[in-house]
Amino acid sequence: KKPENRGIPPFSIYHTGLEVYGTEYVFGGGGAGLSSGIFTQRPKWMPDSAEWKYKETAELGRTTMAKGEVNEVIYDMKREWKNNEYDLTAKNCNHFTDALSKKLGCRGVPSWVNRAARVGNVFRPFVGNGKSDEKSGKNAQKAPIDDGKHSVIVQGSIISELELEKVACLNELKTHTLKAMLKKEKKGRGGGGGEVRSDADEQLLLILPFIKNVKPRSLLLTTTKDDTCPKVVKVFVNMPDLDFEEAGDTDPTATFEVSQEGTEQTTMKDKSIAQTLLKLPAAKCNCVRCLTIFVEENHGDDNTVLLNLDIIGKE
Repeated sequence: KKPENRGIPPFSIYHTGLEVYGTEYVFGGGGAGLSSGIFTQRPKWMPDSAEWKYKETAELGRTTMAKGEVNEVIYDMKREWKNNEYDLTAKNCNHFTDALSKKLGCRGVPSWVNRAARVGNVFRPFVGNGKSDEKSGKNAQKAPIDDGKHSVIVQGSIISELELEKVACLNELKTHTLKAMLKKEKKGRGGGGGEVRSDADEQLLLILPFIKNVKPRSLLLTTTKDDTCPKVVKVFVNMPDLDFEEAGDTDPTATFEVSQEGTEQTTMKDKSIAQTLLKLPAAKCNCVRCLTIFVEENHGDDNTVLLNLDIIGKE
């Protein structure tokens, strides 16, 4: 609707992000160097230090891309949207939201959202540019600081940060591999059976190296509500060379017992599928280059089936 019909001041300044698959993607600046200014957060979340208030949600359409394809779009955009390139009038959060939405096949942001930036561009020759100062962060919408208080809130999928060619899984069935499943998640297209199945017995040992240090905060397992569902899951940090015997004898970073019913509500039509969120200890997962996941037991079947795995965290 037109802004005058919604009581929106014609020259208000708005901060926006784009929500897709339950994660809000935002662009900010104020940091030094050439790191990406794209960060993720819980939708509609407002940091304690924010100088703005949540106003409303505008529907921009529905993307036809799979979650893995969205991850690829974000990964590519991180090269283009650096934190030290933030500019109030030429490259701000609203420009990013507009660009991302269009890349996902949806509408751009309403014209009134970024009106202040367009007006600023007209007067740029008289008032100077709106680029962020790398040292002070002046003029920039800043990304949230990881002070531990919001360590679980500011996060998203980090599957795209896996070093896919070095991913491995011991005792996987050759026709249903971890690498094929992750390619489906990361690229939006699958291979093999699109799921991981154990071979000789119920145990699996997943080795997941990253291309750089990351901060994983939780694992999201998609399983079936039957005896092939993992039951005892152990997670090890930065131990890429474990074998089954060592995984059984070594103290893990975390141990979980997984229910067949799962912990998360799903929108899947197939009611035989469950999702379980396993929260990792943040204090032990702040500098992770490799995760090793040991499925020690399932619920009684000779083989274990893992339909999907997502890793939630921060880069």
